[in-house]
Amino acid sequence: MVIDVNGKKIDVKEFGCSMPGIGPRRIPPSVNIFAKVTAGCQASCPFCSNADSAHIRKAFNIEKLCAFVKELQENGVIVNKVNITGGEPSIVPELVGSIVKEFSSDELSGIHLHLNTNGLSRESRHMMTHPRWDSISVSLHHYDRARLSELYGFEVAEEALAFNGVDMMKMNASCNLIRGFVDNADEVHRMLDFCIEAGITRIGFVSLMKVNPWCVERFVDFNEIDMESIPHVYFTSRMDRGADCCCSNYLYNKDLKVLEIYHRNYSNFRYCESSLVYDGEFFRQGFHEDNIVW
Repeated sequence: MVIDVNGKKIDVKEFGCSMPGIGPRRIPPSVNIFAKVTAGCQASCPFCSNADSAHIRKAFNIEKLCAFVKELQENGVIVNKVNITGGEPSIVPELVGSIVKEFSSDELSGIHLHLNTNGLSRESRHMMTHPRWDSISVSLHHYDRARLSELYGFEVAEEALAFNGVDMMKMNASCNLIRGFVDNADEVHRMLDFCIEAGITRIGFVSLMKVNPWCVERFVDFNEIDMESIPHVYFTSRMDRGADCCCSNYLYNKDLKVLEIYHRNYSNFRYCESSLVYDGEFFRQGFHEDNIVW
């Protein structure tokens, strides 16, 4: 469904996700905003759509970001979340700090502010401790530091996996399924145990986007992972949007600790309803379309 916000055409979801035996229900117009503060990163992950992208210093119009959030709200559009993402946001700590300051003001303090980071550098670990974040996603694609270093292209420091000073109730780990790394139920089980021991309370497993030959070669289909064969993993729910995406949720318990599991069964990476990407100059609809909204 396309809505008009002061002349800006925005594609939003008209219906929520379906659950087994329950059809989709109509939902109010809402958006998720992804503020891409840089394309650069300290790591050189071969599966990343930003792989080999350099950080190019350019102006980032924070005022335009804040103004659009307020404009959406004034027009009855719910801003579910503002995601600070990249690349790796800790490459531009001053810029991220300025955005956080703006979203700590009275007008914007009610907006859910989310950080996407790899958590690898001292700067990213410090950034994660800021109390303004409502939630944090950390890329964590293996439980073994040596294997992580192999993926990221440099040696991951031991302290990078300690998460000292981070509010763990806000943190979500994101793990890509990669052939030769985490690619079967046993490896997923080891990943779950690592998260429990690290104090992580939520983890999401996703398949690689087939953005290059490396990803095609190492792609793992979710149907290969029998989640319910893992001891103490319990299915809780499943939701879908037809051919565009489907996800399942589980719980894992060990030693009286509970870990929430998100499992993306499949997704159409060109599906972009309600997703607005801001690069500091333009707002675009979705991640893969050159559809400038403003």
